[in-house]
Amino acid sequence: MLLSETSYCEFNEPYARIYSESWGPGYNKITLPILEKLLLPYITEKVNILELCCGTVQISKWLLDKGYQVTGIDRSETMLEYARRNAPNCKFILGDARFFELPPSFHAVFSTGLGFNHILNLEELISTFHNVYAALQSNGIFLFDLRLEDGYNRSTWNGVVTGDVKDEYAWAKKGIYHPDIREGRIYITTFQLEERDCWKRLDTVWPVRGYSKTEIQSALEKVGFTEISVYDIELDLAVTGMADTVCFVCRKPSST
Repeated sequence: MLLSETSYCEFNEPYARIYSESWGPGYNKITLPILEKLLLPYITEKVNILELCCGTVQISKWLLDKGYQVTGIDRSETMLEYARRNAPNCKFILGDARFFELPPSFHAVFSTGLGFNHILNLEELISTFHNVYAALQSNGIFLFDLRLEDGYNRSTWNGVVTGDVKDEYAWAKKGIYHPDIREGRIYITTFQLEERDCWKRLDTVWPVRGYSKTEIQSALEKVGFTEISVYDIELDLAVTGMADTVCFVCRKPSST
């Protein structure tokens, strides 16, 4: 028997579980080398680090185990429930990257897993950058990844279907990008075993936005960030699995 349900841009239970058990560990393998190359050499142990759009927090747990003080922010309570199980010693805040307010107590802020591509207009992305700037100490580092609009147009993402089948759930994912409006949709279908021979289908749609490198650099400069560097994750950092994706690294300048 198959039950079906549709949701739009929601962090439902099957999605959170799949992220925790499958997608999160996959992003972890990609993100760790990036942080080891671009972030950790420039901060000292035990400093405060903030992870935006932390999801189920595999990266924060790794940083916590290395001796850093880590706080995670995510707008989904369901995702944070898994995060608390995965890293019970981390601090967590239920909040939206576009609207959070924290004092300047963090030495570094990062966001990986392409979370900022789900912010659909430049004004809200700039608001996010303002929030990060306010939460950073002087000379603090801000690192995030992003798929630029050119990347969404390439065949490595557009129209490609991926998926997996487990004993208690299965999932499939496909992305479609519309360059005329610079927006795309990620279509995710999950199947979860509710009881014997009864599977529940859930269709979720995630909107994404493609930005240009110039837009992002200009937005960071407008907020006040300096020392802005951009890295192609595969070509410059030799990290596979993130084709057509870049990483921005910048600083909040020292107080004068």
